[in-house]
Amino acid sequence: MNTILLLILAIAPPIAFMYFIYWMDRYEPESLRTIMMAMFIGALSIIPAVIIQLVSDPLPLFQIGGLAGAFYESFIQVAPSEEFSKFIFIYLFIRKKPFYNEINDGIVYYGAGAIGFALLENIFYVFDYGFTIGILRAFTSIPLHTFCGVIIGYHAGLARFTDQSKPTNIIIRGLFLAYLTHALYNTLLSAENFLMLLFIPLIIAVYFIGYRTLRRGRWLSLAGRVAAKNLVLPPAIPPPAIPPPAIPFPVMPLVIPAPPAIPLFVGPAVRNYRWEEVVTDSSGKKYLPPKKEVWKAFLSRTLFAITGLLWLLVFIGAETPPGERWNIVLGMILITIIPFMLGLLLELSYQRRKRIRIYID
Repeated sequence: MNTILLLILAIAPPIAFMYFIYWMDRYEPESLRTIMMAMFIGALSIIPAVIIQLVSDPLPLFQIGGLAGAFYESFIQVAPSEEFSKFIFIYLFIRKKPFYNEINDGIVYYGAGAIGFALLENIFYVFDYGFTIGILRAFTSIPLHTFCGVIIGYHAGLARFTDQSKPTNIIIRGLFLAYLTHALYNTLLSAENFLMLLFIPLIIAVYFIGYRTLRRGRWLSLAGRVAAKNLVLPPAIPPPAIPPPAIPFPVMPLVIPAPPAIPLFVGPAVRNYRWEEVVTDSSGKKYLPPKKEVWKAFLSRTLFAITGLLWLLVFIGAETPPGERWNIVLGMILITIIPFMLGLLLELSYQRRKRIRIYID
């Protein structure tokens, strides 16, 4: 009975995330057969990743303990081997397939490959460490793998299906974002000091960015369907034959007016808008009111709150010896400067976005 429960615990979270991705792909859904194949191929990608890690384990760099050892292992060994393996396996699988025909398909298939990888890895972890680890991984490691795959897939789709001068750079950017997120996750999870608290905002950011990428892919899929529909014009109807008149007079040519052009909101700045959201200003120009991007405000203020909490924990929750006070202050500055600056940038972006008007005529 315990074996069955552990197996369910290991399999259920990845399947739930796969169902969510499939549900978001509602406008031109992929077949379950090809999605299952992508999951299987993603699971196979664990083999080269494990081989690379086993071969590199004896190196002295990966024998260092503590936070430095966790940093080297995460940034040099684990994250690059796993993210690149997942990417190359799915890339070779879908690159020439006819069903890979829009940006959102990249999100679906690369996400499915990452879920297949996470599912197989999760089985080993759950059976080795039990229920507690299985429950923790359901809310941390599984979404991490899933949304890293989603981010890579979104950039791979952009590189293939948009007019970009340097598509390879877009793919590299997606891979780098996934690699950096994965490496930070592993490093913070292995930390045995206050750095581990930064693991919480990182997971929150993974959820928000992953969901927004899925939502962006869904809207791009819808925009593509609308554009394709409007490009299909009815067959030309020849003008009716006019019999020659008995008395000559100038015949005006029959002009059939062309159908009115329908502008589509398919650009990156306006892809989430609908016609009923168009507003006219005092000079008669039409514009779109800004999307306020509340997620940026939520994330920035979460980072500010966590940064303040860290300082409170150090100076209120524990007694600090006078000789070590400045060392602790310096350490806290180094720990909190990155989340504080990230929160500041997000808050500035949120405030700036509120004042933007997107004119469409």
